[in-house]
Amino acid sequence: MRGFVIIMGFDGLGWLLHAYAHIPLPSHVLGLLLLAAALFTRVIKLEWVEESAAFLTKHMMLFFVPLLAGVTAFAPMIGDSWLAAIVSLLAGTLVILLSTGLATQFFIGRRKGDETIEQQSDR
Repeated sequence: MRGFVIIMGFDGLGWLLHAYAHIPLPSHVLGLLLLAAALFTRVIKLEWVEESAAFLTKHMMLFFVPLLAGVTAFAPMIGDSWLAAIVSLLAGTLVILLSTGLATQFFIGRRKGDETIEQQSDR
């Protein structure tokens, strides 16, 4: 329960920053960035939020039900521009896949470089 309160607290803090500081990012993104910063700086311990985050991730599909209901309600309007919707979905997915893959390769290569430096310093 503590982890859920921490996650929702950071989400609320993101909403406050978005609403009152007029930061041009979605409030949920701001909350996640703040939570990530708190985790990296060890202000918040991973153990405190790990179980709640796993639960929320496991049941993430439930959060998309309102979105899917909205899509079906506006299906006639989307039907007029189906080609643009498909192209944007495919292009967006491709950009996300490529950027995630490149970032992963970068960090894996960086980690291997750090391990090589550590091994050389041990000698």
